[in-house]
This record gives sequence, structure tokens and C-alpha cells, in this order.
Amino acid sequence: MTPGPLQFVIVVLSVAIFVSPCRAQTPTEPSRPQTDEAPSKATPTNQSTTKPMLLTVITVTGQPLDVSLAPASVSVVDGEHVSNADALTSDDIMRTVPFVNLEQNGSAGSLGTLTIRGGKPNLVLTLIDGIPVNDLTNLLGGAFDFSTLLTHDVERIEVVRGPLSSTYGSEAMSGVINFITKPTHYESELKAGVETGSFGTAGVSLIAEGSDGALGYKLSGAFLRMGDQVESDAFSTSTFSAASNCAHNADSTMSWTVRWIQFQGSSFPPNGGGPELSVLQIPETSNAGNFLAGFTSQRQVSTGWSVGLNADVFTRGEHSYTPPILASPNPSPLSQPSALASTRFTRPRLALQNIFNLAPKWQAHFNVQGSDEIGVNNTLLANLDNSNFSTNRGIVNGNGDLVYFTNRMTGMAALGINKTAGFPTQVAPRVGIALTVAEKTIVKASWGQAYRVPDLYALENPSVGNPDLVPEKVTGLDAGVQQRFGRNFTLSGTYYYNLFSNLIDFSSTAFRLVNLTRVRTEGVEAEALLAVNNKIQIKAWGSSLDWNIESSSGEPLRDEPDWQAGVGVDAKLPRKIRASATTLWVGRRYDFQLPAPTIDSVGGYSATNLVLGYDGFRHVTMFARVDNVLNSRFHEYLGFPNPGIACRVGVTYHLR
Repeated sequence: MTPGPLQFVIVVLSVAIFVSPCRAQTPTEPSRPQTDEAPSKATPTNQSTTKPMLLTVITVTGQPLDVSLAPASVSVVDGEHVSNADALTSDDIMRTVPFVNLEQNGSAGSLGTLTIRGGKPNLVLTLIDGIPVNDLTNLLGGAFDFSTLLTHDVERIEVVRGPLSSTYGSEAMSGVINFITKPTHYESELKAGVETGSFGTAGVSLIAEGSDGALGYKLSGAFLRMGDQVESDAFSTSTFSAASNCAHNADSTMSWTVRWIQFQGSSFPPNGGGPELSVLQIPETSNAGNFLAGFTSQRQVSTGWSVGLNADVFTRGEHSYTPPILASPNPSPLSQPSALASTRFTRPRLALQNIFNLAPKWQAHFNVQGSDEIGVNNTLLANLDNSNFSTNRGIVNGNGDLVYFTNRMTGMAALGINKTAGFPTQVAPRVGIALTVAEKTIVKASWGQAYRVPDLYALENPSVGNPDLVPEKVTGLDAGVQQRFGRNFTLSGTYYYNLFSNLIDFSSTAFRLVNLTRVRTEGVEAEALLAVNNKIQIKAWGSSLDWNIESSSGEPLRDEPDWQAGVGVDAKLPRKIRASATTLWVGRRYDFQLPAPTIDSVGGYSATNLVLGYDGFRHVTMFARVDNVLNSRFHEYLGFPNPGIACRVGVTYHLR
């Protein structure tokens, strides 16, 4: 039987009560198979430093892997880059991550969603410290809004492109994004920051950590507010988190984390024409709260076996008002009624994870997980019609993989099995390899299948929902090569191919959501890294997207540019000055706005951002950031203009 919310709470409390008090001072790093070869410079070792972890990725198998030998297409944004970016919210960082497409519905604070390799935004699974934060009860159908997430305590961001249902179950069709927050270092530290800038921007942040005997703890909080940038698009967001960990002994560790995110803002609704084309010129408003908590207990049972118990919960509530969206000043069948909505989504999960060191170069993982998905949606349409649902479904996941490690290659085979109440069993296989074929040449290839069980909104909404929907599916593969020239220049390229089927779309004939779309996407991703010296680094990247869509409506693949490119420069200048500049180019893409049905695309754009920092004081650092330096007046969506150049300055105080 799938665990319900009550059973979930009982299990967590029982574990917390019966785990004996902590005695050790330093938590151990997760185990990994030993080889008879000397570790390479990029291989993390069991030392009491977190810096090597910045060169690894854990989102592929759950264990640290060298990025260059991870059997998947991976991008890692390390802690130094996150800190030096001085980003407003996470979408400022994700916009410049190579090979992903961040789409923002207007100015800062407006809806920001992300796509990977042509998949829809709700086909990307988003995690915070391994806890999924996609909401399955609202109109977005599981897409995550990156404008709500602040980055003051983010240690690194891992982006894995390609099907990953073999490990993460539903939603992980196009890829997985894992935000990993700063760990507890068992040392006293205080970090406080303030910032201000254009459009009435004001922000504060605080991080405090320390230890009490064997217990390490970390508290953090942040608040950000911004006024109107173009028209009726002010917002505020705040977050608070607490985390702790300890080691019972050298073979037993325990940790927990809680986080609260509150967002309140207004903006013009998607597909409504924005402030330039909207007929009614009335913004939509949203007030949302997110809570997530996680508990992990790990124990090294024997030399070859370690076991972990993970329990977490995510809950999100939102109150929103969307005004009527009119196609023209005169009555039109394409117009949409107003919607006053209240939603609540809760997902508790309990998982048992096993790691087996089978041989010096072999490791296996086997995990079993049970969860509930509980959704409530109350919507008043046009102030007349009620559209409500309340539902609960249980889910059982089992997954495992077999990984072969050496210092020259990593190979893996994985299989995930999912049983969601009301749907047939879903199976997701995956294989991948990364192989050093020459001293400076690495080739990678992976193949996998993934699925997405229909979200609760698509199934249960009385207006457009369809209980007969079947899971969306994808088969994807990629292959690439990484070539190093000398010690300072690296060039890599990857080809990918995805075939999506049974994609859920709206049918104007049936006037509800149906499985009707089959989409093929393919393209190339290329990246070049140049370290001019230990002070200057240059990164350039570009990607292309070709697609073919089979749909009875004959509509194109919307909101996906055919190409993107970017270049970034990071420099450490004399006198403790740091500087970085990033330019992003985005190609033209298909768009749809109700007030302008004859305009089916929006022009490409480019934007340049500049950050300057000063680290010359003992306890104080300062920054200045200028977005859209050239004041380019571009549109990401038709009718939604960029507000233009924006400046921010800030000061951070460190006490260790």
C-alpha cells in the first residue's frame, strides 16, 4: 500500500526518535567504488573539503561522478559562478546555462519557465536538494517558475539533459535540474547582504552557520522586492531555510532541511498580448507559498553495502486571479473568461536507497520509493461557474542501476519501474557510457526512454480535463565528443535526437485536453572553453533545434527558438577586482497571442549583462550588476517588451 500523509509523518518521527545521539564531528562523503588506478586530478577524494565536489555531478546516478566522465549530457554551475553572478533570481542564472532555454513572460518576476531540447516546460523535473518542486495542480501542468527562487544559498546547479525517468520517475522526460544548497561546514560563519537598484529594487539576505558539539547547523533567509518595470509587473519574494547534519559515527550520518518560499506579484497573463497588445490592460495577480522538508539517514552496513532512508514532503498553495483574455474588443469565441483560482498540491515521499560496492570497479544502486500526490483546485470562471476538483493518487517507484568506473571510462545501465494509481505500469530503461579514447579525447553516448503520467489538472479539471489521458513518452539519444587542446582549451560537441509521443495538447474540436501530438526534435550542442591564464576564462556555446510536429491542428512548435548562442568572460583583475560579461543571442521563434492571431512569431534578440565585484576588504565584498547593458528593446514574447537597462549594487558582510 502506498504511504499516505499520516503514515509518512509517523515514519519520519519514528526515525528521528530512535536514532541515537550524534557523537562524531565530521560527516563522511558518500561512498564510491575503489579502483586499482591512481585518482586523477578531477576525481574527488575523501578529504574534509567541499571544493572537489564542484567538479562532480551527483544527479546522474546519485553518487559523485567526474563531469568529464559522467555518462550523460551535463552542465554544472559551480558555487563560485553562482556567487559571482549576483543574480536577481534563479532565472538570471539559468538563462545563461548552455543548451537550455529560459522563457520569461515579461519583466523580472514574471513567469519564468525552462525547456530542454524542444520539450515542454513541464517535461523538465526541477529539484531543490533532491526534492521535486513541480506543482501538478495548476494551469502550468507541472512547470516550475524559476522567477520565484532566490540563489543566495545555492552551492551549485546541476543540469542533466535527456530522458531520466529511469532514476527520477515521471516528469523527467527532457531533463533534470537540481539546485543544491550550501552544506554545513561545522564552523561559525555569518554572511549578510543588502542590495538596491533600478525599478525600486531592494533586497536583503542572511546566512548563519555553526556547530554545537557534533551537530552542524545552517540558517538562511532572503527577501527581494521590485516595483513596476514596464506596467503592473511589481513582485516580491522571500525565503527562509534551516538545515542540520551530524554523524553518529564514521559509518552513520543524518541530515535534515526545511525551506519556505513566498511569492507575490502581478504581470500580464500568458498569450494575452502583454502591456502592448492586451485589450483590457488588466494584469493577473498571484500569491503563492511553497514548503519543502527532507530528512536523510545513511548507514554503512558493511564494506560493500550502505543503506539510506530518505523522507521528504513538498507542498504548494496559490491564490491567483487571471482577468478575461480578449481576442478583440468585440465578442469572439477565442476569448477566455476570467479565473479566480485557489490550488493546493502536496507530495510526501518515503524512499529506501541501497548502494552496493560489488567489486573494485563496480557499483550498483537499488531504490524503492512510495509517495502520494494530493491536489485541490477551486476555480471560479467569469464570476459565475465553479470548476473544482480534489484528488489523491498513490505512486510506487523502483529503480536500479549498475555502474562501472575506471579513471578512463564510466558505463551504466539503469531501469526504472513506476506504478501510479489508475495507470498501467511504466518502464524506463537507460544506458550510457563516457570513454577516454585518447589522452585528451573523451566520447560520450546515451540512450533512454522516459514517461510522464498526466498531471492532476489535466485529468481532473472539470472544464478541460480528460480522465482518459495516457502517459506522455519519449525515446531519446545523444552522442558527443570532448577534445582538449593543450592545457587551456577544450572543445566539445553533442548531437541529440528525441521522439515524443502522446503529448497532451488542447483540442479545439473536443474542447478538452487530449493525447494527439507526436514530435521529433534533434539538434547539435557545441561549447568551447578557454583559460587564457589563471585570471581570465572565456566560454562560448551554441545550439540548434530542428523539429517536426504531427498534430491534427497543424500548429508549429511554439516558444522554442531554432538556435541559441552565448559567450561569457570571467576575469580576476588586480586589486581584488572581479569582472564578468555575458552576451546571449536567441533566434526567432513561433508565438501566439490572442489579440494578434495573424502574427505567429516573435523576433530574435540579444542581451549583454555585466558584473563588477570588489573583494579587497577583509570582511566586506561589493558588487555592481548591469543587465541589458546596451539597452536593447527586445521582446521575448509578442507584446511583452523588455524594460531596458537595469542596474543594481550590493554589499555583503562576512564574519568567520
